[in-house]
Amino acid sequence: MKNLKAFLFVGALLLSAFAFSASAQDTMMSGKSSGKTKPTVAIIRADWCSACKKVEPIMDELRQKYAGKFNFVVLDVSNDETTERAAATAKSLGLSGFFEANKKSTSTVGIFKNKRQIFITTHNPKRADYVRAFDKASKKA
Repeated sequence: MKNLKAFLFVGALLLSAFAFSASAQDTMMSGKSSGKTKPTVAIIRADWCSACKKVEPIMDELRQKYAGKFNFVVLDVSNDETTERAAATAKSLGLSGFFEANKKSTSTVGIFKNKRQIFITTHNPKRADYVRAFDKASKKA
């Protein structure tokens, strides 16, 4: 019974991570808002990362709260295949430098505005830090 509970718990965590990744990918390329490019939130994560499991619920909540104001991209480095896809995605978005510099630092979140990095943090479960950064990034130039 104990093994079944552990199995179900791990399964729920994986489904949660997958749902976050898929929903963030759905909104990541939504383009422009009011004629201005939306800031991009780039998240480097992995299935096996315990810090990611703390950050992902925060990012999912903020993705909903700031819907339409940001593009979100999840760069998954769980294994060789996902890392290869993440590298290609990062390249297509002009985030190769960020990805290469941080691909071994899972649970890294970066915010980019007008192609410039304006925020970065790693292993940070403090929601207030993200809200402050999101609010700053969403202000008009």
